[in-house]
Amino acid sequence: MDMKTSFEVRVYPIDEPMGSTLGFASVSIGGLAAIRGVRVVQGEHEPFVTMPKVKDKKGNYHEIASPLNDDLRKEIYDAVLAEYEKQSFLPLEDRAYEDTDKDTRFIKNAEDVKHKLDIFIPIDPKGSTQAYVNIVLDDIVSIRSARIVNGEKGLFLSMPQSKDNKTGDFKDIAFPLSGDVRKAISKEALEIFAQRVAERDSKKQGIGEKIAAGVEKAMQYSAAAPTRAPAAAKSSPGLGD
Repeated sequence: MDMKTSFEVRVYPIDEPMGSTLGFASVSIGGLAAIRGVRVVQGEHEPFVTMPKVKDKKGNYHEIASPLNDDLRKEIYDAVLAEYEKQSFLPLEDRAYEDTDKDTRFIKNAEDVKHKLDIFIPIDPKGSTQAYVNIVLDDIVSIRSARIVNGEKGLFLSMPQSKDNKTGDFKDIAFPLSGDVRKAISKEALEIFAQRVAERDSKKQGIGEKIAAGVEKAMQYSAAAPTRAPAAAKSSPGLGD
């Protein structure tokens, strides 16, 4: 019998929304991960919930983090909407604004969490980003668009972030609740990245050596080949011949 995955939500209504976004929410799922930047949005007929998203170069939006189970997703969405209704009617001083990731009672240790990593290394990386990492925790929650970054102190794994428009600071949108889980994922991601880069460079070196050997062989053959005298030009018969 499968046990239901626990979760907690915190919702922050916008008292005077300027657009369709009515509020934001933070969610912690199964003692595994926290997801911030969840939005309550006014739809055509009623409010709905969306997970945080990122826009790709083609203009398509992709979820940064989400529960993998559809039933769990629905339960979370329903809970966010119910909490939004509750909080929006409360005076500001009575609203609960604690972060969901502060409660450490149910956070899982690294040895109790299964994780899978999918790493994509661009052919020609731009800037400090060297690779992108997708993370799956216990087959329950997915964190996408984490990055391997080349910083001042070397390579490190950065969780997906967003910029705070008020302070200008960058904050993690989704991340493992356990520091040990985060360290284990970071260590494995950097090891896989190093191995992939070494394999790629080895292949490039092998191809380069083959090309160089081919060029050298062609030059040797050209130098050893006998020089041929140019063929005599055939004269066209004159009119008087």
